[in-house]
Amino acid sequence: MPRMTVPACLLAFALWLGCGAAPCEAGGVEGSGAPQDSLPQPRGSFVVLPYAYYTPETKIAFGAGSIYSFRSADALPGGRPSSIRAATTYTQRSQIILALMPEIYLQKERYYYTGFYGYYRYPDKFWGIGGDSPDGAEENYRKNDFESNTSLQRRIAPGIYAGALFQYRYMNVDETDSRGALRAGAIPGSRGGSASGLGVIVRYDTRDHVYQPSAGFYHQISAVGFGRAVGSDYTFNLLSLDLRMYRSLFGSHVLAFQTFNTFISGEAPFQMLGMLGGSYWMRGYYLGRYRDRNMITAQVEYRFPVWWRFGAVGFAGAGDVASDAGKFRVDRLKTSVGCGVRFMFDTRERIVARLDIGFGDGDNAGVYAMVLEAF
Repeated sequence: MPRMTVPACLLAFALWLGCGAAPCEAGGVEGSGAPQDSLPQPRGSFVVLPYAYYTPETKIAFGAGSIYSFRSADALPGGRPSSIRAATTYTQRSQIILALMPEIYLQKERYYYTGFYGYYRYPDKFWGIGGDSPDGAEENYRKNDFESNTSLQRRIAPGIYAGALFQYRYMNVDETDSRGALRAGAIPGSRGGSASGLGVIVRYDTRDHVYQPSAGFYHQISAVGFGRAVGSDYTFNLLSLDLRMYRSLFGSHVLAFQTFNTFISGEAPFQMLGMLGGSYWMRGYYLGRYRDRNMITAQVEYRFPVWWRFGAVGFAGAGDVASDAGKFRVDRLKTSVGCGVRFMFDTRERIVARLDIGFGDGDNAGVYAMVLEAF
């Protein structure tokens, strides 16, 4: 059987996700189309969820996550809710993770502000760069990073926003293995430094609901240039594509699809390369188990109700990393499968807590407890 290059498959999948988007426009940012109650509705909800977990890397970890969902006084009837999410984690090994994630609609959804601001003081793992890095290459290090991602977008058509994007990351690497590749300092990013970039972002959103969509599309494309002109120690360009589609099957059963991809030209620090794994795509792999300048992933999730506020999901995904986009091969893709349970603690905004278990190739596996769906 002849080898088939992955970019061709990925392009076909992306076109399939985008096809038929026009009929969904009526359910875009102007409103969900659902009948509205004539009585005044509560404008906000605030939920705090404590959590605890154990892993060999962290020992006992505990913290709290919160989400404040609200609608401003000038919000459109049935329009998108704004939200501010925050999370704090502390572990037995004195590891700290802080994160703040605002997502706010302004002036009747004419403007959209979103951001991510995170601080990490955390031991991490590095297996080298490339899709063939062996398990035996694992080395430990500690990162002490601050990361920010800020964008302001304006609505230019129903369901379509465009605007500017600024990314900044300060990286500090310490406590590296004495014989590891990071200790030598030859790998970009191993000596720390900062990366800042300015770019553009375009978003097309016709989902019928922000937190628990059952129909519509969400497509986001961004291009960011990092360089000394904007205060960066590293010079590279980053292109990111996040394409999603949601389809209602029957009742409350939903099929959700996503392809998330990053492509880098230039010399980026190893902390900002495309990293396979984590709690959002390719669940079952340690985040960064495989990393390189280019990354492609695709996943499908089947969501269905079980009882009362409880639901369940099954998911499967495939992806890989490569130094060059032309080097992706179907027969070298990594795969991921898993399942999870959901509990809807906010029925008005349909916000869920999720517990997923994912399995990758070989011995790769992971458990994830989060607020909101993976995508």
